[in-house]
Amino acid sequence: MIETLQLGGLVFEVRRSDRRKSLGLTVDRGGELVVHVPTLTAADDMAGWVNKKLLWVHRKLALKAEAAPKLRAPEYISGEGFCYLGKRFQLKLVEKQPQPLKFDGTRFLLRRGTRATEQYFSDWYMAEGTTWLRQRVEQLSQKTGRKPDKIEVRDLGFRWGSCGRNGVIFFNWKVLQLPVRLVDYVIMHELVHLREGHHGPAFWKALGLAMPDWKRRKSDLAEKAKDYLVFGLTV
Repeated sequence: MIETLQLGGLVFEVRRSDRRKSLGLTVDRGGELVVHVPTLTAADDMAGWVNKKLLWVHRKLALKAEAAPKLRAPEYISGEGFCYLGKRFQLKLVEKQPQPLKFDGTRFLLRRGTRATEQYFSDWYMAEGTTWLRQRVEQLSQKTGRKPDKIEVRDLGFRWGSCGRNGVIFFNWKVLQLPVRLVDYVIMHELVHLREGHHGPAFWKALGLAMPDWKRRKSDLAEKAKDYLVFGLTV
């Protein structure tokens, strides 16, 4: 199981090693945050050290965001499409409705004049997506033999998902824009981490046994995800 550190609204993967003599921090190519520490480093000492590096981390993430291909920002006008599980649903502006945003099964309905609209969309994805993801994880976990103790959907910045300590799996709400087969790859990736808390040969072997076509799905996630994203995430 991967050890993680949550600090300043960010999730860091912790990698311990007997060979390390000092602490280190990397922001990898995909934007994942990794803390490298000696094996016996205390959690409080690690958190204090990382806290001093948060400004540097945010600067690195900002530079990556500037360099990433820009997605067109949604205009929130009638006829605009928003994806849910790979299917595109049109938005319709309405004059009156009790809640600012709702989904009627065929389209999104947005009350005209609503502000902070992205927040309402993210809240909707998190609410609807949490139920769907729990059911999907229940199904896919039969292939790995391990179930998470808890599932949380939130904004994970550049990450699609994360396997935390104590059997908790986190998913980025933006993953719910993707087709189911790509969401399944993210889910399976994190489920395997419940058994293999690393990205070594044993992890990829276990993933291959649970999902034989994982390489194709991983490639499609990198190459095609942007076709479904309205609310951006670096891929």
